[in-house]
Amino acid sequence: AKFARDHGIHKLALEMHPNFVVYNPRTLLRLREAVGEEIGANCDLSHLFWQGCDPVEVLHFLGKHGAIYHAHMKDTVFFPDNVNKYGVLNFAFETKDLDSASETFRAVRYGHGASLWKAVMKAYMDIGYEGILSIKNEDPILAGEVGVQLAAYVLENARNELLGAWVA
Repeated sequence: AKFARDHGIHKLALEMHPNFVVYNPRTLLRLREAVGEEIGANCDLSHLFWQGCDPVEVLHFLGKHGAIYHAHMKDTVFFPDNVNKYGVLNFAFETKDLDSASETFRAVRYGHGASLWKAVMKAYMDIGYEGILSIKNEDPILAGEVGVQLAAYVLENARNELLGAWVA
């Protein structure tokens, strides 16, 4: 943070990810308290779903601290039978591993329904977030442009419904 500050950089957005030093809102804020307000979140909810966090609660919590600097819009789907057998750290990054995976990344709405994503959009509005909502697609099934287009459709409709103009 000092190096960034000394070079005119005022925001370092860290993605909270299991197995990283900063993996949840608490560890993010502990680092921020230790080194300065240059530290904030690149809030990728897919990693927080993976840990069992409530995304709306996380957004309100981090928003209260002014600690959201960027947002990745990406989902996670769980396979309950495998979660029960292998736990939540048994992640699949490739299609070939999906049969034995506990979870994997998916495009927005393919892990959690549109109503949750509407609540996420509302939470971003509630906290006054004005940054970019960046669609990040690491979906092993809906790869590339298809996953991005489907996510954009869900997010745009959620936003428009919240603003009172549903897009068909």
